Amino acid sequence: MFFSYALQGAMVAAAVILLLLWQGADLASAALYGGSVALANSGLLVWRWRRGRYDYHCDGERHLRQFHRSSLERFFVVGFALAVGMYGLKLDPLAILLGFIVGQVAWILSAATLKTD
Repeated sequence: MFFSYALQGAMVAAAVILLLLWQGADLASAALYGGSVALANSGLLVWRWRRGRYDYHCDGERHLRQFHRSSLERFFVVGFALAVGMYGLKLDPLAILLGFIVGQVAWILSAATLKTD
């Protein structure tokens, strides 16, 4: 999981550097913010996954409750963080979404290719 997280961070950094050279610091900072939201989302996922490895769910109902809690937690954290970036910090919405999408795609590709638990 650490390799996937590191690869996600490297891909976000590469996208931000390319955007900095191509479009300037304003859009690059917005993409960095979006990539940071993707990293936070993955960090929450890894944290819940590691906690679940040691906190055994003996019954299916408890396991399903923890799954739903983790999903809702990550959904609201990502939604709130993106809203703060777009409306609170007045960053460019397309650049924020670009950074977020690059981070999420990097996470999906690295996790799919590694196929580790």
